[in-house]
Amino acid sequence: MDFRQLESFAAIVKHGSFTKAAEELFLTQPTLTGHIQALENELGTVLLDRCGRAVTLTEAGRILYGHALNMLNTRELARYALAQYEGRLEGELSIAASTVPQSHILPHLLTAFSLRYPQVTFRLNQHDSRGVVQAITSNTTDFGFVGTNVCSSELEAVELCRGRLVIIAPPKGKFAERAEESLTWDEVRGEKFILREEGSGGRTIFVKALEERGLSLGDLQVIATMENPETIKQCAMAGLGVAVLSELCVQEEVKLGLLRAFSLQGFDLTQRFYFVHHRNRVLCPVARAFKEFTLEQAGFLPGSCAQR
Repeated sequence: MDFRQLESFAAIVKHGSFTKAAEELFLTQPTLTGHIQALENELGTVLLDRCGRAVTLTEAGRILYGHALNMLNTRELARYALAQYEGRLEGELSIAASTVPQSHILPHLLTAFSLRYPQVTFRLNQHDSRGVVQAITSNTTDFGFVGTNVCSSELEAVELCRGRLVIIAPPKGKFAERAEESLTWDEVRGEKFILREEGSGGRTIFVKALEERGLSLGDLQVIATMENPETIKQCAMAGLGVAVLSELCVQEEVKLGLLRAFSLQGFDLTQRFYFVHHRNRVLCPVARAFKEFTLEQAGFLPGSCAQR
């Protein structure tokens, strides 16, 4: 068993494909196949199921995969120690984030980290909060940023900052002349609602706030469910309905008078943003540096997120 074999194995698992793994590692597919066969022969077990184009882990492969990542990361720690001695740090970070952290937190965080470590590159993937958790537990990404808490014995979620959800409405219409920046339940219960998709952190928080008041989505007239906050904002501006979004997403539109934003009286719509990582994984040097940096920067995140 050598590192090249483990690298090949880990890349195939990450991509679910021999072809894509070969492209990443700049190897031919026969070479990649040879690495896997050598591993399987040495260990006396089948590591991968090959069904057509799909490649999945066997139970033995799943066990090896976690150890393989730790061994590869331990090698990187040794390289890191030498790199620190010589004054450099380089590598790639894989990050999964839900919509709001990706758009309003990570740009500032990644820029600041890049200024300190200019040789580090980033691979950023967008999911809803549920998808971020799945990406970390399946070892396909290093870290995650989400807008709702994580319940998993495998993962640790560290609160970085807080914001809030708001009800947004077009500047012209029922609430156009309202001076107050809050609405009551009776005022909004008859409105048509545009909601985020199931699995998003914002929707989860809104549903929980309703349940705390003995209500549910069934008490609302939901006219549309959408994944993209930009689309939701445009639909709200056009008058399709009111919507529930993070205040961070609508600050510019509110400032320009394109939308009105209201709190909902008596409902806790506080949104907490979390940095998520695997509890037991050995972090490679770049990942370890990024984790430490992220926790250091928590109090300096933009806008309302700076309030701990």
